[in-house]
Amino acid sequence: MVLQTKTSVIGILLTCMLMLSCNQRNTGMATVEVNASEQPLLHGEGISWLISDSGVTRFRLKTKVLDSYSNDTASYWYFPQGIRVDQFDSLFQVSGYVEADTAYYFDKTGLWQLIHNVLIKNTEGTTCETSELFWNSKEPPASMHSIYSDKFVKITKPDQIITTIGFKSNQSLTRYILYKNTLETEIDKNNSPEE
Repeated sequence: MVLQTKTSVIGILLTCMLMLSCNQRNTGMATVEVNASEQPLLHGEGISWLISDSGVTRFRLKTKVLDSYSNDTASYWYFPQGIRVDQFDSLFQVSGYVEADTAYYFDKTGLWQLIHNVLIKNTEGTTCETSELFWNSKEPPASMHSIYSDKFVKITKPDQIITTIGFKSNQSLTRYILYKNTLETEIDKNNSPEE
């Protein structure tokens, strides 16, 4: 009964965090060090949540370990063994996802920090790979300040590959601003002239 109650509380809190949206802007980078001697306020293992909007299941969050910390300077959720969030279409098929080896969620600012082997696939099939990515969940979805990184980023579309150091994007990864970038266009060999 206690485990079920803790799981319900965690689910409700995470749903609230993911669904929050307001007009505040926070584009600063965040870093935090985990003190091994500090005990989490909440600890969960083997977690899988279904998150709905207006009664329709939209997302599934999966993680092996979740720890929640709160101290005088910060309040955050820590996913030390990775995180994956799947987005579902109307037929409950995975249409996009986000995954990373490590993640933090800073609940006061709504800022997510994804670290190591970050991979995003949007509903159009575009993928984004990087070593560190920030997502400001309080930004409006169309805002060009929703997702950003100052690391090396590889964006793969069906017809081109873009590499850059630093970028900003909207939440659906359909519009972005690139810094120090290169663009490669793939040629369809089936439509090229014969030699």
